[in-house]
Amino acid sequence: MAAYRYWATPVVGTPDAPTLLSARFPLEAEEGDALRRLAQAAHPFLLPSFKLALLLGDDEAACGGEGASLRLDEPGDVTLAAPLAVSHCGAALLDRLLSPAEALAAADRLPPDPRLDAVRAWWRAGWRAMLLKEE
Repeated sequence: MAAYRYWATPVVGTPDAPTLLSARFPLEAEEGDALRRLAQAAHPFLLPSFKLALLLGDDEAACGGEGASLRLDEPGDVTLAAPLAVSHCGAALLDRLLSPAEALAAADRLPPDPRLDAVRAWWRAGWRAMLLKEE
């Protein structure tokens, strides 16, 4: 059994101060891997995966902060601003997320899938999306 899971996560805001919206949902490792592969078939950056532990940071030169932690299983939106600052590499990834219009155009080439359909609804709402890998 895998020792990780994913969180399909809608994102709004700027790369330096993003908000992870409460509409996020967990996926077991196999489900998340399958969704990531499905999305990559349409576009390599349609639904990128990023390690949750590397998302936060307090040093611009580092990815991941000492002692910083983020719980996605708690309800509510999470804004990554002080004291939960986004890491340099996390901001770089967030900056590369496809726009909702670009993501919808790429996803149109994919078959229906319940998990992907939920993410499509986020793109229609004007939100960006990513997979966060929790290890």
